[in-house]
Amino acid sequence: MPRLLYPGVYLEETEAQVSPIPGVSTSIGGAALQAISAEFRSAVKTHAPEWTDQGEADPGVTLLELFAFLGESLLFGTNEIPERGRVRARRAAVALAALGHASEPGCGGLKRPAYFSGRLIDAGTLAAEQDYHREKLRRHNRGLHGYGVVTGLAVRIEFTDSAESRVVVEPGYAIDPSGEEICVPRAVTLTPQGLGDSAVVTLRFWERVCRPLPTAGDASAGIPSVVEEACCIGLSPAVVAPAFPLARLLSSEGRWRVDPLFVMPRVGTTGS
Repeated sequence: MPRLLYPGVYLEETEAQVSPIPGVSTSIGGAALQAISAEFRSAVKTHAPEWTDQGEADPGVTLLELFAFLGESLLFGTNEIPERGRVRARRAAVALAALGHASEPGCGGLKRPAYFSGRLIDAGTLAAEQDYHREKLRRHNRGLHGYGVVTGLAVRIEFTDSAESRVVVEPGYAIDPSGEEICVPRAVTLTPQGLGDSAVVTLRFWERVCRPLPTAGDASAGIPSVVEEACCIGLSPAVVAPAFPLARLLSSEGRWRVDPLFVMPRVGTTGS
């Protein structure tokens, strides 16, 4: 789990050695599976109102139950599903509903909700509106700018009084390969430990759900009300997508330095 450095910026710590996977609990049981299935049904109902037959024999219900089973299987491997996983599951259901209409003439591109008098605007509709505008911005960034550093984010090495190395990432702004915008509002200091002779300073966009609704006995209790758009900065032996590199570090006799041959990706030089 990324560790908070300051609001909007988190430290992503990576083990240099492969660690065994700790034990996990057994299956979460039928109650959680039914809850996941109900979330899928609610999301699909919003985006496919013409689907009215939701009986047990309907193939659509069978598919939803299959996805719920797969979700329950993922829970078994991760011990518990965080709320951000539920949010992404609902988004996946919306995407699956959209795939069902991919062959509709004139509707193969990016879609936004169409509003009219009397239409019920629920959470799924508002989420679809947000997803539309966010995807438009991602496409704009990818197509017009490419990805990389827009400004700042220079990496340097500082040494303490005890001759220990510290990695300093300057504040700046970047666009990641997916088109997400990343802001690092102030300098970040990292301590390289257990990384061997080389490491990469990485940056990635990260969404963190927070501010759960108060528990008052209603069905929405515990559901997060805010999604923080943050970023993770880390030191890693290698770059793992969706992160991208800011600098390569080399170690010699216990002292780190920035590799002068490494070329930082910059906006305007990585576009297609």
